[in-house]
Amino acid sequence: MFRKLLLASILSVAMLFAVTESELLNSDDILYYSIRQYTKLSLSLNGKNGFISTGNPLSPEWNLSEVGAWTVGFYGGSLWMLYKLTHDDYWKSLALEYQERVKPRQFDTGTHDVGFVIMSTYGLALEYGNITDNATRREYEQIINQTATSLSTRFHPLSGCLRSWNTHQGSEVTVIIDNMMNLELLFRAHEITGNATFVEIALSHANRTIEEHFREDYGVFHVVGYNETNGEVARKYNAQGMADNSTWSRGLAWAIHGYTTTYQFTGIELYLETAEKAASYFIERLPQEDSVAYWDFNAPLDNGEYQPRDTAAATIAAHAFLNLYEITGNKSRYFDTAEAILNGLENYKANSKPEYQIPAILVNGTVFFYENDFDTSITYADFYYLRAFDMYRQIVEKLGL
Repeated sequence: MFRKLLLASILSVAMLFAVTESELLNSDDILYYSIRQYTKLSLSLNGKNGFISTGNPLSPEWNLSEVGAWTVGFYGGSLWMLYKLTHDDYWKSLALEYQERVKPRQFDTGTHDVGFVIMSTYGLALEYGNITDNATRREYEQIINQTATSLSTRFHPLSGCLRSWNTHQGSEVTVIIDNMMNLELLFRAHEITGNATFVEIALSHANRTIEEHFREDYGVFHVVGYNETNGEVARKYNAQGMADNSTWSRGLAWAIHGYTTTYQFTGIELYLETAEKAASYFIERLPQEDSVAYWDFNAPLDNGEYQPRDTAAATIAAHAFLNLYEITGNKSRYFDTAEAILNGLENYKANSKPEYQIPAILVNGTVFFYENDFDTSITYADFYYLRAFDMYRQIVEKLGL
């Protein structure tokens, strides 16, 4: 079964690459490897409930989460990306199955992360699913609208922000930089419905985040807590980064990506300026040897202690940089950096050591350093890797490189 599925996908890819072969990254090898890993993964998940979240590289199985987890959309999103890259209906059928599993999350008002869940599934289905019947399209658009409505209930007018975590509710509105990624849902829902409230909430959140999350050098605070009763800042701190005054690399990657997307939807220069300044901070602090970010940009590298990389931060940033290249045309700054990151990630793949067994694309992700949750496979690292690779391949083809 595995050999048949793998062969079918590889044959379909070979037909595509006969026309568009890249001499920069080895696109054939990257895609064949991704297909092989996810074919193994999909077969290992057959008959199982749950959604992949993280995985020990030494184990042949991923950790699975329940449908209420914030990461449940990314596997479905990776399946949509594989369908886009291969045109193989095997991936489309799986993508449809997994997006159906997350459908109830459209009514979830208990978290900000419904944007991740629905846009990586139903959002990509609308883009890449080759939907031909209007009824299905309307259904998917209604799911996006309902999810945006659910997310909007978390807006706190006094702070001007969408509440992220529910901790300290009643005294503090907790907002994390990651939340910039969920604004895409609101913008897309506005395009579908014309409901201006969605855009007003998104712009309010983006503007207040610029004011409070960024430092003068465009490093970021992971978390800002606002006073529930008056909307003023109560505290700024890090939850997953090294320290309150450090810059957690994945948090900065979320910020760059979020503001790039916000600019793409609005055309407002402030958001592009913010994305570019944050990108400069990120790029200027990348390791020279492979351009794959450490878990925190302020992590000490000279005291003999082990400091892990974060391949998730790397892939999120690479995808954002390719979008910035498309916007600005600055090849040396954005395309070349994204290419360097993707090349560097070759050293952090699940086939990089013979003892690795995990059916994933990447390893060496850092979920939470202080909980010893690092050097792991992460579902969203793979998802953004596939998104970045797909965009990279399209740019290479367009440039004739």
